[in-house]
Amino acid sequence: MIKQIYSNDIFLKICDKLKEVKNCKLSANTLYVYMVSGMEIKNTFTYASYDNGEMNGCLVLQLFNDMDGDLSLLMLFIWIDAHYLKLLEEFIHLGNEKAKELHAKKIYFIANKNEKVIERRTSKFGFTKAYVTYRKEVV
Repeated sequence: MIKQIYSNDIFLKICDKLKEVKNCKLSANTLYVYMVSGMEIKNTFTYASYDNGEMNGCLVLQLFNDMDGDLSLLMLFIWIDAHYLKLLEEFIHLGNEKAKELHAKKIYFIANKNEKVIERRTSKFGFTKAYVTYRKEVV
C-alpha cells in the first residue's frame, strides 16, 4: 500500500534509507529539508509503501520549472527494498498520475549509475535521455 506522507517521524525514517543507497550523493539533511519545506510550499510530495507494517519503498517528488520553462516533476529520491522490485513500476505510475494532476509536462530523475543500466531499466517506462550534465568543482 502506497500512501502520501506528512509525518516528521516518517520523513526521518526515509532519510535513514539513504544509508542503503550505494554511492548516494544526497545527504539526509538535504533530503529532510526538501521534504519538510516542500510540504509547506506544496512543491514536494513524499510517498511510502508498506507491506505488513514495514516500509518497503519510498518516493519523493518535487515540482519545478525545467530549462525549457515547462512545469516538470523531479523524482528526487526513490528507495525500494530489493525484495519488491515490482514497486518501481508502481512508483513510476504514481509519478505519472501526480504529473497529470499537477499539469506537469515532463518527469525527470537524476541517477549516478552507468548510463546503459539506467536506459535498460527505465526505457520500458517511456524515459529517454534528454540532457547530459557536466560538473566542475569550485575550489
